[in-house]
Amino acid sequence: MKIELPDPGEKAGKAVKRKQPEKSAGSYSFSDCAEKVLLHFSGNAPMHYRDITSKALELGWLKTEGLTPEASMYAQILTEIQRREKQGKIPRFEKLGNGMVGLTIWKSTGLERHIDSFNDKQRKVLMERMMQLTPQDFEELITTLLSKMGFSEVSRTPYGGDGGVDVRGIMTVHDVIHIKLAVQAKRWKANVQSPVVQQLRGSLGTDERGLIVTTSNFSRGARDEARRTSSHTPIDLIDGDQLVSLLVEYNLGVRKNRYQLLELTPSFFSDEEEI
Repeated sequence: MKIELPDPGEKAGKAVKRKQPEKSAGSYSFSDCAEKVLLHFSGNAPMHYRDITSKALELGWLKTEGLTPEASMYAQILTEIQRREKQGKIPRFEKLGNGMVGLTIWKSTGLERHIDSFNDKQRKVLMERMMQLTPQDFEELITTLLSKMGFSEVSRTPYGGDGGVDVRGIMTVHDVIHIKLAVQAKRWKANVQSPVVQQLRGSLGTDERGLIVTTSNFSRGARDEARRTSSHTPIDLIDGDQLVSLLVEYNLGVRKNRYQLLELTPSFFSDEEEI
């Protein structure tokens, strides 16, 4: 179940009085925890990733069995920054050096927001063009995307008699781990419902993992069905927004121009290590 976060759209640099959140029995991802802690407890000032992790654990927002939650927190924050930049989005977080992390909403410039708005419009156009593809061409697009993501032996199944599987591929990790993937591609406007998830699960071959990719979204029932793991193979889901982000990240249907904003990095001239 997706848990809504507080609205981050406050004016940059403006101090906001917020009610102190209570401890929660729920849990969030590492990066969502970081955003919540920075919004509620930083006073619009950067915090060290260790302090962010400690506060998230104290409040019960972060639940992990890992032995190094601080390192996991920082790694996921940095990974999100890199991925969002590749996807043409303004990152939520700003890496400030020496392990300090801030939120970009605190000091984003008007130019950056203008670029973000422009990119949002381009993402909508990209979605509109996907919706104009034939079902076969959409399956071919997903085949190309999986190849760009590092899957091998990616191929479309014969159209029409595929039993719910449109594309198959294999992800190989360090020449040791081989993950077989069976994909169903849905160029739909309506949300994908749970019977679609059940159909794909029933069509999986031996040792295959399922993935449904859609231009729309998934109903709550579909998401619950996909997460069923007791005696069931879990099914991964990619919705329309995630699909557009992946196309941008792997430069499919878009290209990034040569203009880049330069920002000084205070940590460059520091001898201190960040971790």
